Amino acid sequence: METTLVDTQSSLKAVVSRKDLFEGVGTVGHAVSGRTSLPILNHILIKSTENSLYLMASDSELTIALSIPATIEEPGTLTAPAKLITELLGTLPESSVALSVDRSHAVRVHCDKSDYKILGLPAIEYPKKPEVPDDTTFKIGQRILRDMIRQTIFAVSPDEARAILTGIFFVFDGVKLTCVATDTHRLAVRSADVSDGIGAKQVIVPSRAMNELQRILVDAPGDVVVRISDNQILFETPASEHNSSITLISNLIQGTYPNYHRVIPTGYTRKITLQTAPFQKAVRRAAIVARNNAHRIILRSNEDKLTITAESSMEGAAYEEVDFIREGEDVEIAFNAKYMLDVLGTILEEGIIFELTDSLKPGIVRPVRSEDADSTMGEFLCILMPMQIM
Repeated sequence: METTLVDTQSSLKAVVSRKDLFEGVGTVGHAVSGRTSLPILNHILIKSTENSLYLMASDSELTIALSIPATIEEPGTLTAPAKLITELLGTLPESSVALSVDRSHAVRVHCDKSDYKILGLPAIEYPKKPEVPDDTTFKIGQRILRDMIRQTIFAVSPDEARAILTGIFFVFDGVKLTCVATDTHRLAVRSADVSDGIGAKQVIVPSRAMNELQRILVDAPGDVVVRISDNQILFETPASEHNSSITLISNLIQGTYPNYHRVIPTGYTRKITLQTAPFQKAVRRAAIVARNNAHRIILRSNEDKLTITAESSMEGAAYEEVDFIREGEDVEIAFNAKYMLDVLGTILEEGIIFELTDSLKPGIVRPVRSEDADSTMGEFLCILMPMQIM
């Protein structure tokens, strides 16, 4: 009888769906940064439980873990290089995968007529999953949390010199969560009610963790469990009929976040209401010309029309008109078209409101909420700093 690689002596033997294993390692593998000096952190940890395989990856700052259904023939633990095993599983045929590891830590992968030996490392070297206490905790709908991240992360600063601005500021007061992000040119604020809240906390969550969580969250019912300590935050997604829960744990950015309330205008002298889609399309077209002039576009009221103009010595000029409703005095103000498109891209409502004072003071952008809108979805606003009109 012919002997294949998976017939050798091993301390773990399991049979699992290739699709489940591929999706599982692909999800947790996003925690592997590739910049670590510890070789073990370039690997994914896979260990058996009663009727599943537990997968975890970490770079010591971000940890992602989940379980997938499997038939466990012999319990054990292994590690495999994240990039290599992900690429291999992505090319194997759609069949069951026999997974095992021998005493030399070599991982054996058998699928259909394919046999592979992948050099692993001792699983005992892999760091344990961080424990985040539940002294400060709450639950929030995953749809709502995904929207909160989407409507704030675009305003996070990429400047590592100001580390406190490179994450989303979480303000949890026991009954409500507010997410805040700013790069000093714009400020995004989104709030929503939570359930089962215990304690209160204000922390800064790195944008990398928020991007990964946004990738994990799906458009489905169910609550995410959130736990916050002084140094770490944990998110546990709801399990579904076809998927297990996913746990994401991130270190926090240490420091004091700026008092964002000072930036939010307390009143306005001009208010304009627009349809989101026509305005967004007009800004996108004008931005083509504006990109060689610091992305500057100018908004001006002209009776019942709002004009959008841009000029560039290299590209020419742009002129757009959109219908709008004005309250208060005439409008003349310049904004960065790129920043404007960023915020418009997060608004799903059909209408938007601009609250303005004068041409050199920040303006507020809000969605127009319908009367039957779900109040638990919370509120969103974005502050945009104006540009000088040249």
